[in-house]
Amino acid sequence: MKKWRVDFNESLHPEPWRDFYARYFPELDRMDIKEDGFTVQSLKCLYHDDRKPSATVNVKSGFYVCHVCGSFSPYRFLVEIAGIAPEDASYFINDYLRELYVKDERTGSYLRAFPHYDPSHTYIPTPGQEEEFEEFIKEAKARLRPELPIVQEYITARGIKYEMLERFEWGYVPHDEEAGQVECLVVPFRVRGKIRAIRGRAYDGRKGAVKNSRFSLWNLDSLEGKSQAVIVEGESDALRTIQALEACGVDIPVVSVPGNNFRKEWKREFEGIRTIYLIPQDDDASANFVRSALAVLGEERCKVVELPWKRGDVGKDICEWLTRNNHTDQELVELIPLEEHQDRFSRYYRVEELLKREPAEPDWLVRGMIARGQKILVQGPPKQMKTWFVLSLLKALSRGENVCGVPFWKTTVSGIKAVMVEEEHSTNALIQRVQQSLAGTSNIVIPHRTGVKLLPKNPEFEDLLKFIDEFRPDLLVLDPLRSFFDGDENDSSVMQQVFAPLNMLLRKYPHMAVVVVDHTAKKPSDVLVYASRGSSVKGAEMDGVIDIRKFQKDEDVGVVVTGEFRDAETVENLSLKFEDGNLVYDDGFRINIKLKDSEVRLQKLAKLLTQRSYTQKELTDLLKVSDQTVRNDISKLRAGGFTIEEEGGHQGSPKTYTLTKTPDGWKADDEDSGE
Repeated sequence: MKKWRVDFNESLHPEPWRDFYARYFPELDRMDIKEDGFTVQSLKCLYHDDRKPSATVNVKSGFYVCHVCGSFSPYRFLVEIAGIAPEDASYFINDYLRELYVKDERTGSYLRAFPHYDPSHTYIPTPGQEEEFEEFIKEAKARLRPELPIVQEYITARGIKYEMLERFEWGYVPHDEEAGQVECLVVPFRVRGKIRAIRGRAYDGRKGAVKNSRFSLWNLDSLEGKSQAVIVEGESDALRTIQALEACGVDIPVVSVPGNNFRKEWKREFEGIRTIYLIPQDDDASANFVRSALAVLGEERCKVVELPWKRGDVGKDICEWLTRNNHTDQELVELIPLEEHQDRFSRYYRVEELLKREPAEPDWLVRGMIARGQKILVQGPPKQMKTWFVLSLLKALSRGENVCGVPFWKTTVSGIKAVMVEEEHSTNALIQRVQQSLAGTSNIVIPHRTGVKLLPKNPEFEDLLKFIDEFRPDLLVLDPLRSFFDGDENDSSVMQQVFAPLNMLLRKYPHMAVVVVDHTAKKPSDVLVYASRGSSVKGAEMDGVIDIRKFQKDEDVGVVVTGEFRDAETVENLSLKFEDGNLVYDDGFRINIKLKDSEVRLQKLAKLLTQRSYTQKELTDLLKVSDQTVRNDISKLRAGGFTIEEEGGHQGSPKTYTLTKTPDGWKADDEDSGE
């Protein structure tokens, strides 16, 4: 502490605090000033009944001194003498100093009265300097107290918790007239754990530094091992942004530049970081910060986040946008289009690791049905109440209820955000269904007949991507799938292109799930009622398939639901009753689908053949029947309108069955034929 001190530039204004106090003591304009800045003529104190003047002000340093009350900084004067609220006092002082300029008679330009100290960028440490910097900060940290006026002024004006100062090693240096030390707060700049610079902040807002400081990015070491980061201007904005992110449960590092220029040498610190968010202040100097950062880091991975200032808003930085304009931490965090990145090799598993790892429980949105990061297919013939089922799902997720009241389909969260892209029904039908099904819900958005196609360069799909990026839904619903692409759904290359953007979305937003609604056979009586149309790519892409089939029991209407899932138990023949626009579980309402063994076998055979070609031996083994029974069932399918081709059957060439066409005209996938 003896060797090092925090240096500050002197104020360019000879009497910077005269106008500040003149509003309370108009007689200051007539008073003489001593060389040390104190007024010659005494003032009557505003705090006590001062019959005889007993107070003076120092128009150079800003201190108010009463021989009865004591010595006060400008902030303490406003709070304790003038009786102004702490936050208002901080705002007033900041605004006063920011607008205080001095005219340069030589150039005619105006200079800020309290210039920042700009230390040399040349870092030549003296012997033992790092140890002495550590000792300096250690002593300064020990002096820091929440009740110190300079601390109260700083945290009050910026909405920063005192705990943040302690956590990031802020300290306090008292005024020392003899050593020429200005009272200030100090903060260390660490690089690889070692202090390379110490910045000071005086009560009047001036920024200084300890000699031989080499400033880098503040909080630089937090970037280690991260895939994205936030860059702001100044340590105050960094502290406030960290505080907001953590309050919203977001783990992302925040660093700040010590000035308004991003140096080229800092590029190396962002190796491996894919996305960088720049949050500039709202002033002219910030344009240089953004311009230099984009030039050094590259525009392709930088996203500039402009604070949405409105007419009448006060301030220019993040702290002021939050505290002076009544914005919340959540509002700030939602402005940052955070991306969910995974390490490029995160799915390269070593067997040794897998042998030790316990299977993780899926991050369920609906337990036993759909988890974050999954794709679920809801399918059935046309007009079988698939959309009603999806609306019941949305209602349950929004309200935190069991889906359709089913005991084992419990939602794990409430108030989720959802986007349902609806392309099939008329607008009137959509209005009627929403009014019947989604009463008491929120945060559900329905793009209706927008023309979205899940293919490259579709403007409507690009609009949807932008909306998803801003809205951040937990669930995306596409109803029906056939409306979202052009081309042959039996062509595996077409279907791979369809699912590629959905997989991209889930990689980018692993917290989201996708539900796809699709049609199967046109008639509920068709043997392929539960067989998904088109390429087997669709079935392979899904984490779960829910089959919906409509039935009527007496005067009641309902559906039977069958579900197969990768991470949950199979659901068979679950009966749901349709009441007032909702499908609901009623233990007394049951519809039993009774099929003969031959019908079950025939349906299974048809479903198998929609997946790929099979040899006769494979089918006899899978169905556990004789060769003759397989031939008989093939004949029944042909009689029902299925086109099935045969190959082989002679010595050395097994008989192979290939389904090429279904009764409703849809061609079967032949991508795996010839196995």
